[in-house]
Formats: sequence, C-alpha cells, structure tokens
Amino acid sequence: MTDISADPWRQFVQSGRALRLEVDRMQLTATLARNTRYLLVMGGICLLVVAVMIALLVTDLGRAFTYVLLGILLVVMLGNVGLGLISRRRVLKTLAVEDVFIEVDAAGLRLAGVPPLTWGQTLGVVVSDNRATIDQGKGLGRRLRKLTYDTGGSLNSVVIGLHDMRSVRAAASGPRVASLDLGMHDHGAVVLNLDVALNREQCDQVREALRAATTLNGVPFQFTSDNGVVAKATLEMGGGKRLTVA
Repeated sequence: MTDISADPWRQFVQSGRALRLEVDRMQLTATLARNTRYLLVMGGICLLVVAVMIALLVTDLGRAFTYVLLGILLVVMLGNVGLGLISRRRVLKTLAVEDVFIEVDAAGLRLAGVPPLTWGQTLGVVVSDNRATIDQGKGLGRRLRKLTYDTGGSLNSVVIGLHDMRSVRAAASGPRVASLDLGMHDHGAVVLNLDVALNREQCDQVREALRAATTLNGVPFQFTSDNGVVAKATLEMGGGKRLTVA
C-alpha cells in the first residue's frame, strides 16, 4: 500500500475531500479601485498630449520632430489604456462570480461558468507562476511591472488541455472567468488566471491540489515559470496530444 502520510495534499484528495475556493472579494475590490485610478491617469495624459498637439498646431510653434515625439507618447498611453481596460474587464467578470471560483477533487475540476471537467477528459495540466518577476530589476521597469500587476494583470495561471473542447464551450454558461480556447479540431485548452481572484496562499493551495489530484489519476502535470514551456504545452494539448512532461 502506498504511503501517503508524507504528502498531505495527496492524502487530502485521496480521502475524498475537495479544495473549494471562492473569489477574494476584498482583493478584487482593491484591484478594481487601483485600475480605476490607473485609467483616469492614463486617460488624463492622453487628453493632455492631444491638447498640447492642438495648441502647437494652432500657434504654429510645433516642428515635425515634436509632433513625432508627441505622437509616439500618445500611442504608448493609448496602449496602456487598452491594457487597463482588458484587465478591468477580467476583474469585473471575476467579481460577478457568486459561487465557487475553482474546486479540485479526485474526480475532476469545477470552474465558474464551465461545466465539470473530469480527469478522464484531460490531456494535462500546466501551472505557470511568474509572480517572482515582480521583485526583479530596478527603477521604472520594476515599477511598471508592479503597476500592471496591481491593476489586474496576472502572473499565475492554469492551463488545462481537453479532448473535447467543443462540447465544453457549448455547455458553458453564467459568469465565466476562464478562457476556452478551441485548438485544432475539437481539442483545446482552458486557461484560468488564478491570482486575479485568489490571494497568494490560495494560489499555492490550488497548485498543490492539482498536483496531487492529477498524480492520483495519471494525468500529466507540470509546474513552470517558463512562458515558452507554457506556450509549447498549450499548442501540444490544443492539437489533441497528451501533455509531455520532461
């Protein structure tokens, strides 16, 4: 008989219990407030740049080089607004979830707005965690990374490959926080951003519960901080292939 006493999460899953987590509403509310301030500042800078360009045109004080610089700045700021709006939509969709955000047990997975996923239909699970990059580097680059993350960005996600994505997509309903990517043919991957909805400890709990549940069911599992590995695994499972773990 296998000794499971050294692995509490394996013991947890094998005993028939489930990790069931709801969204961290306090965290989401704070993120939404930061996102609102971010959009107001970025939008204000855009309006200021446009006003300066108009003033230069009216007074004929501008030069071609000046307009090029201002144009580049405007494009960058508009890009930031676009990214902020994408993050805002993600946060608002997550806030709309009133019941379980994610549930993991020996039978499978349940995600908000997605029909139950059994381990038998799963090609593999990849957990990606790049949260450590927030503390890397110095100066403006580091502050911008932290600002992007604090206003709704995600650096901790789960990719679940499925044999039959088409039927899952057809049955999905209600507030859905996972993206359902239809890969080649009927295969595809479910992508869930954990750290938007959950705090750091809860994200780690999900990772360990997934590791234990997939191991018990013979489903390939991979934990990585390499985005290249995630992209390769997603394409692999999107083509209907079982995840290859090095």
